[in-house]
Amino acid sequence: MEGPVRLLISSVLSTSCLLATLTACGNAEKEGAAAAEAEAAAEQKAKEARGLVAAKVATPVEGDRKLSCNQLIDVAQFQAALGEVEPLEVKDASAGDAEASGSCSLLRGGKRLTMDEQEAALKKGGRRMGVVAGEELCNISAYCWTLESEESNKKWCAAKGFREDEGMGSTACLQVVAEGAIDKYAFRFFDKDTKCAFRVRGGPRQADNEAITRCAKAARDLIGPSHIAKGAPDVSAPAPAAGSGDGSAAGSGT
Repeated sequence: MEGPVRLLISSVLSTSCLLATLTACGNAEKEGAAAAEAEAAAEQKAKEARGLVAAKVATPVEGDRKLSCNQLIDVAQFQAALGEVEPLEVKDASAGDAEASGSCSLLRGGKRLTMDEQEAALKKGGRRMGVVAGEELCNISAYCWTLESEESNKKWCAAKGFREDEGMGSTACLQVVAEGAIDKYAFRFFDKDTKCAFRVRGGPRQADNEAITRCAKAARDLIGPSHIAKGAPDVSAPAPAAGSGDGSAAGSGT
């Protein structure tokens, strides 16, 4: 039996050696790639220091990576910031804006109105009902694929013929959209934290410019670098419902 045993041991040893060699080769390959990457980065920095090449500046969001509303909008925080009684609903609206890294519509929560209830609310409000449950309070679009700045936002504003405004407590470009007898606000501003540009507008039935301004402030204050980072966590869990009533059955125009 010595022959077969020796053969078996030899085979096992050969296999072990082969596995060890493959592992070593794999590690060596990874180490080599890392070293090459580090060397290339060092060479790039050296060239930048000598003024031979322009410094590489990364955009806030790389390539064409999309930002999901689940990572952008903390529903509980936005609900509090907007003063909404019922938990908000969030709808992805990026299909309507190809230039936006992410676009999210914030919808009023609560019980949906029937057609009869809507008609009654219209009569009560003098044919103006405001935003009802399930309708858009405001829309927030983030532009993070390009290099933005305060200066570039000012230039964009001037090119569009809009005006600068401090109503948010910080500089923004204000567009006033005339809809019948109502002038509705839309804001575009540069966010210093994320380095993105944001555009915030009201929904079709949103006639309260103070509410639109609150939404713009909330976007500025609540969306930070962690929300646009790759692999950002889901922050979309709504706040617990307040009471068991129907909440915002008939909107107040906000």
